[in-house]
Amino acid sequence: MYRRDLRDTDYDGLLADAAVADRVVQAAVGPDGRIAYAKNRELTTDIWLSTDDGDARLTSRGASAMRYGRTDARWLDWSPGGDRLAFVTADAELATVDVDTGAVEVLTDLEGGIAGLAWGHPGIAVVTDGFSRASLAVVSPDGDRVEAIANDEFLYADPHWQGETVVATRSRHADLFDYEAALVRVPLDDEEVTELFAEPGVRAACPRPRPGDDEAVAFVHDGSGYDAVYGVDAEGNEIAPLYGVPETEVAAPEWNDAGDRLAVTATSGGRTGVHVVDVGGALAAADSGPGVGADPESAADATVLASGDAIHGAPRWDGDRVISVRESPTEPPAVVDAASGERLTPSATAGLAARLPAPEAFTYDSAGTEIHAVVYPPDSDAEGGSVPLLVKPHGGPTAFDGFGFDHRAAYFAALGYAVVRPNYRGSDGFGRAFRMANDGDWGGGDLDDVVRAADATAARYDAVDGDRVGIFGGSGGGLMTVNALGNSDRFRAGAAFYGVYDYESFVDDTDDVGWQLLKRELGDFVRDLDAYRDASPIRTVPDIDDPLMVLHGEADARVPISQSEQLVEELERHDVRHELRRYEGEPHGFGELEHVLDAYTRVADLFAKYLRKRPDDGSSRPYEPPESVTHD
Repeated sequence: MYRRDLRDTDYDGLLADAAVADRVVQAAVGPDGRIAYAKNRELTTDIWLSTDDGDARLTSRGASAMRYGRTDARWLDWSPGGDRLAFVTADAELATVDVDTGAVEVLTDLEGGIAGLAWGHPGIAVVTDGFSRASLAVVSPDGDRVEAIANDEFLYADPHWQGETVVATRSRHADLFDYEAALVRVPLDDEEVTELFAEPGVRAACPRPRPGDDEAVAFVHDGSGYDAVYGVDAEGNEIAPLYGVPETEVAAPEWNDAGDRLAVTATSGGRTGVHVVDVGGALAAADSGPGVGADPESAADATVLASGDAIHGAPRWDGDRVISVRESPTEPPAVVDAASGERLTPSATAGLAARLPAPEAFTYDSAGTEIHAVVYPPDSDAEGGSVPLLVKPHGGPTAFDGFGFDHRAAYFAALGYAVVRPNYRGSDGFGRAFRMANDGDWGGGDLDDVVRAADATAARYDAVDGDRVGIFGGSGGGLMTVNALGNSDRFRAGAAFYGVYDYESFVDDTDDVGWQLLKRELGDFVRDLDAYRDASPIRTVPDIDDPLMVLHGEADARVPISQSEQLVEELERHDVRHELRRYEGEPHGFGELEHVLDAYTRVADLFAKYLRKRPDDGSSRPYEPPESVTHD
């Protein structure tokens, strides 16, 4: 399937450097102003400490920290005294590290692991599966006591201390995730959990108790159709809007020490900025803050602190300034001063920004639905003004492609392709209705949006050759790739990474997150079994006429490699041109540099063969794969 001589291998070094670039995941500011952060370097996430004297790595055996989006839970937190940090180990257990000596102490041995934490004077509140799925527990700082304080039929998330109680969100086990959640207060004794906010069909998130106040809580909910910040002062008080911007997802609120200002993220059009809003008086007062529907450019109580072609996350106050984790299409995530953009954490990959291309955004019509897309535009000077196109649907499917660091798309753009990343129906960042628009219609309108992305990009850019189009993606993007090849004749070749292809068998093999996702997208398995079968991409294999590369990690727990094995069996049965690439030890997503290089350069060879014009001299040099990479 390869013609390695048809592409420019000079850009393989760019792919390698971008793949191992430092990526900051989350940061926390200590009582004395020191900044701790979780950073992925050379495929391992560790805790680092930034001070005026430089940066030091505090852990060396790995940590767990994730960025899911604007409603992230905390994965590291300072002790009240500022001498230790709590974090989640690579084995998903709770540990602390002494910031002066680097001594690490593992506090728990819970089979269910840890997912989110907060350190307060009563102890360290954690979300864990150690008692029941997503239960809430408190761990003493010395690890001598681990006690469940909420172990019931609910899933808890994002705990925060308020005096002697924990404020968190919760949803029922039976509910479909990302759909409905309540704001609750959990006492340490045997008293009942108090609901502070709960509305049918509304998702609460990001609880943030007000400093110095035993009752007031700022939080986020999407009752208006978009995430916005609300407040409540005490049990039974009316919930009042604090800050929201039309057609913008406002989330991740963070109080300053005085409790009179909130830093928030604002996501719109594939960009996430940072706003600051002044909040005085009682949170439930009708006139508190500029309210939902404010214009941040004209509201007297709101300030746009950071904007532009970038994505900011996890804002934190550092005295009077706000720091955030910022990434852009040419810069991997780093801790920055949100207002000035000054980088506060170092990078091990100097000069990367100057070597990566920059994308732009546009919208297009898909059968009456407006679809947002981020595109690396064509180089009109390449190939005599004719440039092939690649469509890259994101995974999730409830994710979104914006102005973040996507080195894989940038690599193909550097090779001379136009690359479009559509935010198809079901994507996050465009309101609740759009986020749920593919529920019960997985592989319907969302697939149409992906296919039409090729037409829209070719129509927008004269230099794009709409007859030379390929498609590739991972996870949800992998299944979308197979669906697109089997349901349209728009693409000449495709590459599917670790996707779901047979929903019926996937139910038996996946983890809880995968199972909950299928329930949301396709309904109850027993009642709606036909929907699972009919929607499975594997059913479209007989209609695939173009070459397909299938790539999967052998250690993938979210989407087991058996999904790709089933797909390949069907491809063989119908004589579809294909190849399966297996990668030893890789989980859901490729991390080892050798594997990343092998996988993406092979995909580049695939597209070069089927989308590039053949060289006039007809030369060809066979490519021998590295012996150290396992494959079929």
